[in-house]
Amino acid sequence: MASHLLGLRVDVDTHDGMKNGVPVLLDLFREAGVEGTFYLSMGPDNAGKAVVNVLRRPGFLGKMRRTGAARVYGWRTVLSGTLLPARMIAAALPDVARRVTADGHEAGVHAWDHRRWQDKLPRLSDAEVADQLDRARQAFVDIFGEAPRTFAAPAWFGDERSLLLEEGFGLAYASDCRGVEPFLPVVKGVALATPQVPATLPTLDEALGDTHADARAFFDSVLDAAASTSWPVLTVHAEIEGGPYADDLRRFLRQAAERGIRPAPLGELLAASRATGAPLPERTMGYGTVPGRHGTVFMPLGT
Repeated sequence: MASHLLGLRVDVDTHDGMKNGVPVLLDLFREAGVEGTFYLSMGPDNAGKAVVNVLRRPGFLGKMRRTGAARVYGWRTVLSGTLLPARMIAAALPDVARRVTADGHEAGVHAWDHRRWQDKLPRLSDAEVADQLDRARQAFVDIFGEAPRTFAAPAWFGDERSLLLEEGFGLAYASDCRGVEPFLPVVKGVALATPQVPATLPTLDEALGDTHADARAFFDSVLDAAASTSWPVLTVHAEIEGGPYADDLRRFLRQAAERGIRPAPLGELLAASRATGAPLPERTMGYGTVPGRHGTVFMPLGT
């Protein structure tokens, strides 16, 4: 039943997440008999440059502490692009990337330089925004031999420029924002043809030490939310659920099966939404906040 589908999205933000976390998740998903949508960062891992957020974004340091960032990501990643050189992500590990689709999952573009986009998008020129998207798209083509069918903006942070550029890529859909259901974004009064399939549920890194005491409590709440909402989408991270919280994710997937909740790629969730016969709603885009996440995220207004 469509009401029991759970969109399963995997974000890959770092070199070590690609190298170590993605294989762990692929093995775990094969064991559970589920498929999802993997969004791959393509270019340099500049994760260490997040340190500037300690000063610029209230709450960022607290989040790093309560999620145990150094333990989760490792010092090599925490210092990547600052004291240590940035390493390429998917572009450096094409065999790992190709295993994603070989195992039956969807693969899409997450970013070229994830950190630069996340921290500087409003200050990037139109040409720089286009360059970030074009370089990521070309890297995907170089790896897979075909154009990507889906994009997802880093940290759910996009703008009208990025939406319009994605519109020219012939995507099946994008997942650039937070929200409650699949929809068509409206830019300058016109509904675009590229649907958005938003992340609807909190992420583990947002919840740990804030709304939930531990990963088990968080995933229990996700099960309840997935069973009670029509188009739920859960985002997991290769660095987190593919790292120290892999066993918690394994337990979650086992319990989801027991409750008749089936994780699926976002494209399948969108197809189920369209199969209802109801047209996708049209939504003007804006920004808002979500609990446990510093800064703002892209979302349809009124959500």
